[in-house]
Amino acid sequence: MPNKYNLYDILKNQYKKTISTLKATSLDDRKRNKQTFFCQDDSLEVFDFDKIKDIVYKNQKAYKSPDAIYIKKKNVFIIEFKNQNPCDIDSSAMKEKLGMPVDFFTKQIPNLKDYIFVFCLVYKEQSQSKISQRYKQGLQIKACCDLEDENINNLNNFYNTIITKDIEYYKNNFSQLKC
Repeated sequence: MPNKYNLYDILKNQYKKTISTLKATSLDDRKRNKQTFFCQDDSLEVFDFDKIKDIVYKNQKAYKSPDAIYIKKKNVFIIEFKNQNPCDIDSSAMKEKLGMPVDFFTKQIPNLKDYIFVFCLVYKEQSQSKISQRYKQGLQIKACCDLEDENINNLNNFYNTIITKDIEYYKNNFSQLKC
């Protein structure tokens, strides 16, 4: 029986059909005839946030949702994959994707005070051989799209941390990922 205060149990109980893998949620299907998976990890279980959005906000198609929710103990990782260069990421869409989970978690699931929410924007690898370190840092700042300001000013510091880095950063710093 699920624990009514355990977020993983609550999501699994209420949104069982949204359980997926990191690989499946990283699908870039913008090109009709070509499917590209940003991550190859079929073993890490996540919740498909797009499917949760379709269930909860079915009559409100305007909502934009991140791709995945990964829960590890009291840490809740909200993940958005962008198979793009950071300078090509639409900042207004990212702000919407940052806000949708806040609305979902605060309205749909009570008692989340003990959880640490981390928003992860994962974008295309920016290899050092292609670009200078200074330019790469500038791209990362641009990819952030003022998300920190949005979190502080409009989302009441819902997220404890916002990470906007390329896929290599996540591979190097989260060794359990198989991306």
